[in-house]
Amino acid sequence: MTFDYSKFYFPYESVRAYQDLLIQNINAVIESRKNLLAHAPTGLGKTAASLGPAIFQALKNDLNVFFLTPRHTQHRLVIDTIREISDVHKINVPVVDLVGKQSTCPLPVARELGRTDFIDYCKEMRNNGKCPYYKNTRKVDLTDKAEQVLNDLVVKSPMHSEDLCAVCADNKLCPYEMAIELGKKSKVVVCDYFHLFNDHVRKTFLAKMNKDLEDSILIIDEAHNLPDRVRSLMSHKLTSFTLKAGVKELESLSFDDEAGVLRMILRVLEGLVSAHEREGLLGKDDFINQVTSVTGYSYDEVQEMLLTAGTAVREEKKRSFTLAIARFLDAWDSDEPDRVRVIKREPKRIVLSHHCLNPAAYTEPVFQESCASVMMSGTLTPTSMYSEVLGVPDSSIIELKSPFPQENRLTLVVPETTTRYSRRSDEEFDRIAKKLEGIINSANVNTAVFFPSYALLSRVQEKLNLWGKNVVVEQSGLSKVEKNSLLHSFRSNKGSVLLAVVSGSFGEGVDLPGQELECIIIVGIPLPVPDLYTKSLINYYDEQFSKGWDYGYVYPALTRVIQNAGRCIRQATDKGLIILLDERYAWKNYLKCIPPEWLLKITKEPERIAKEFFS
Repeated sequence: MTFDYSKFYFPYESVRAYQDLLIQNINAVIESRKNLLAHAPTGLGKTAASLGPAIFQALKNDLNVFFLTPRHTQHRLVIDTIREISDVHKINVPVVDLVGKQSTCPLPVARELGRTDFIDYCKEMRNNGKCPYYKNTRKVDLTDKAEQVLNDLVVKSPMHSEDLCAVCADNKLCPYEMAIELGKKSKVVVCDYFHLFNDHVRKTFLAKMNKDLEDSILIIDEAHNLPDRVRSLMSHKLTSFTLKAGVKELESLSFDDEAGVLRMILRVLEGLVSAHEREGLLGKDDFINQVTSVTGYSYDEVQEMLLTAGTAVREEKKRSFTLAIARFLDAWDSDEPDRVRVIKREPKRIVLSHHCLNPAAYTEPVFQESCASVMMSGTLTPTSMYSEVLGVPDSSIIELKSPFPQENRLTLVVPETTTRYSRRSDEEFDRIAKKLEGIINSANVNTAVFFPSYALLSRVQEKLNLWGKNVVVEQSGLSKVEKNSLLHSFRSNKGSVLLAVVSGSFGEGVDLPGQELECIIIVGIPLPVPDLYTKSLINYYDEQFSKGWDYGYVYPALTRVIQNAGRCIRQATDKGLIILLDERYAWKNYLKCIPPEWLLKITKEPERIAKEFFS
């Protein structure tokens, strides 16, 4: 029996290989109101395969769809796909493309403030009637003008957030308030992980749009990012830099007593890190008792002093480091479960951290309460890890193969060098450089080389001899303009070489189709030096699942490798060579993390094979 995918609002004339299986599984899991973990490689068409059945079920059963992404840049594909679904199937699908309030604010000062400073500034401007955009949008209810524009936005839906912002700016209306109002009328909400998985944001966000999780289908795109993202959202840190900046801003407004308190807290950090040399684990009361001892105030009194002074600073300067410190002190005093507290000396600062170890504490309630969910990614392996780490052990699981021709991709393991700490030396970096030169010159195509760190990139780059090649080198902290400039240079020259870092600007979310990128070399395995946080994560997952080393250390590093390698083949006609340059890739405990469809070949002759592959 032929599967009729068109009835599930699929917008194209034909399905790709395995795409029909994804559509069937997603529709089935929504019908049964369960969770699905879908490993679906690049090129399979996950966006259309998930949105079609989700919208079908939402319209049929009066449900909502939340499509969550880790980056704003991914929203455009979602909106374009919904537009195609609407056009092809002649249905009305009201949609809102929602990004952060600060990103949409028309006021120039929004670009100058930190996130929490902007939230405070925006609240003050609204409450005091000083924001012209908000005043034009609502008194209590929407103004007549805002109602007219909202009706127009509903008719034009689906619309990209940039277009919505432009319409609102032309009419002197608040884009965020208008987006929320559009969200009330929408069946599909495209938004960030932050909106549903930040425990402090979710309830307010849903209430504003009159939506409930139990009536909502969740689609989590690039779900391999979710565990780390949730840990980050629910973690907090205080640095010596922030404390020093707080002292300066308080002194500038004559808050001398409060500035003195911050100096004492800075001394507490210096004392704690000195007691542990470079880094150490703390209990909650270790820091609290020190603060109360050196300041002579209770911990609550310190928070209140800094909150009051920080608010005054923000009113005067629109931003306040002191307010950020007060909020950290409040977060530190919480009793949230599965936490580790660390004091650490970094090269230019001291960092006091309050880390979340268990993302499932925040993801599991969301998935349990929602109607159904689809967690999908091209690197969601091993799926068993994600089911445990995200707290969805009873999820349905599907692992699909790549739809692209197998003969177009060749993956080699070259076990002749390593970046293991015990082997790092000038001699080893020489061997890596010589092997890179041989492969790059033999392939003679656009090649990206990814290193575990900027330090290793620099050490190997010193020894590379790539005469006649256009070599583009990633630097730390690139701006969007600088990144685009490097990409343009790389694309524009045949046989270009990009030297980059696994977790840097080019490892994920960059499309270089066709001959723009045909060879990727991963140098080493991006395993970080295990600091106390990482060791605590390993210990935590050992206690929970007896898989601490894998879940807390090895698998996350290999996921980044797979993401980097995925830059190579983005469409069916692409041809790509992936080379894993480290002896450890041939070891069983690392080899098991590589997708089986890669069909790894171990060789000591990558130069010859590269030349034959591209000839």
